[in-house]
Amino acid sequence: MERLMRCLFCGLLQDEPKGVKVCQRCGGELSFEQTPQQYGQDSYLNLQMELDQVNAPAGQTVDRHLLITIKSPTKVPEEHRAKTESGRPPLSFNVILDVSGSMHGAKIEHTKQALQLAARTLHEGDQLAMNVFSDDARVMLKPSSFTPKLKQTFESLIQELQPGGSTALHAGLDLGLNQGLKMRSDNNLSLLLSDGQANIGETDLEIIGRLAKQAAGSGMIVSTLGVGMDYNEALMTEIATQGKGRFYHVKSPDQIVPFMTAELGEAADMAARDLKIHVQLPKGAALIPLSALYQCEIKDSVAVVSIGDIPTDLEVEIPLRLTLFSGSAEERLSVEGTVTYLSPAEKYLKASLNRVTVRFIKQDQYQIEKGVVEPVAVRIAEQMHAKQILNYSRAFNRRDEKEIERLEAERSRFEEYVQLLDKDAQKTYLREMDEDLYSIRSNLPMAKNLVSNAFQTSRSMRGRKKKK
Repeated sequence: MERLMRCLFCGLLQDEPKGVKVCQRCGGELSFEQTPQQYGQDSYLNLQMELDQVNAPAGQTVDRHLLITIKSPTKVPEEHRAKTESGRPPLSFNVILDVSGSMHGAKIEHTKQALQLAARTLHEGDQLAMNVFSDDARVMLKPSSFTPKLKQTFESLIQELQPGGSTALHAGLDLGLNQGLKMRSDNNLSLLLSDGQANIGETDLEIIGRLAKQAAGSGMIVSTLGVGMDYNEALMTEIATQGKGRFYHVKSPDQIVPFMTAELGEAADMAARDLKIHVQLPKGAALIPLSALYQCEIKDSVAVVSIGDIPTDLEVEIPLRLTLFSGSAEERLSVEGTVTYLSPAEKYLKASLNRVTVRFIKQDQYQIEKGVVEPVAVRIAEQMHAKQILNYSRAFNRRDEKEIERLEAERSRFEEYVQLLDKDAQKTYLREMDEDLYSIRSNLPMAKNLVSNAFQTSRSMRGRKKKK
């Protein structure tokens, strides 16, 4: 029976090759893969770290990119499930709902249906709250323990919802998040649904986003649903990014039900909480996440990247830029690490992350096209494109000329990076970037789709729950 082997350079896990044992993708050295049991692990996540370029010119500081993939199981193993009747930890669900005049008709009716279905997924031991805003903000249901009686009360309140007035989004989010912070469970989701622009009170997306950041600092997840074609996509992505949640572009009212149901399902069905990636860096190296969704701290040559919570049955890609200071010819610099997280049963688990290696080559022998791991480079290019779209959307929304100027420099980094790919791919990526940025600058209707797709790429969550 053939055993799996891991490339010590690009990180690919592959079948044991016949004959000479070198990586089929980059030609690097292979090693037999150890099982989690051999590592002494009790982890149920599938992990892989890959490298986009395995070669570098000697005597130069270089940037290389790591792509860490985390796959969660369809179901958490029985011994790691929460010790509750439902098999999951208690959930707090806090609704923050726009009931301004533009929510009339199909939008409010589908929202009511979605809230009714949401109530059916909750169990005793969960908590529920509802807050609404239009000209002002008000609490419809203060944080309460979920019971059959509360479910009846909630359903009655849903039927009372009547749209009217303007959109005091800042006040609604502020009130709603303060209510959410009163909820007791560790699994705490606040979900903002709006179809319009913030037009009463504070409107600056950075200030509004700061409310979500503060809530996320207390352990809350803040997700957003933007309904229709009139809401501010830069604002909704800012809130979701700062709140460590998810953003959904809901094109038509009939999509409100599946999107809200999917978001609540993800929040309820967590595979891992407080997940962190610990990367052991070579001396003097630096590591920066490409996505603003993730934070990184470096101490004593260990970079700790905070990922947060991961639902079941999903695949998450985390792109990281690795800066290596000049190595000497023939020197090899390796990176490896661990992943830590809490299971639903609150057990602290740890798993090893495979090694990848950069080899330094004499400058007169170095060729940029040699050592490129194209499948990884393509995915990194997609992540860089998504980052640029999100940053441009934010900067143009705030009319921040200095930030737009800085992004032009970032654009040149992208142009340089795609030179690693074949000529056709280069032309495609550069053309798409120009077209997408034009759509954002011109505030075209397709900009919402572009920002939504960029956010989904940035989160890189693929699985049965992902919505297109």
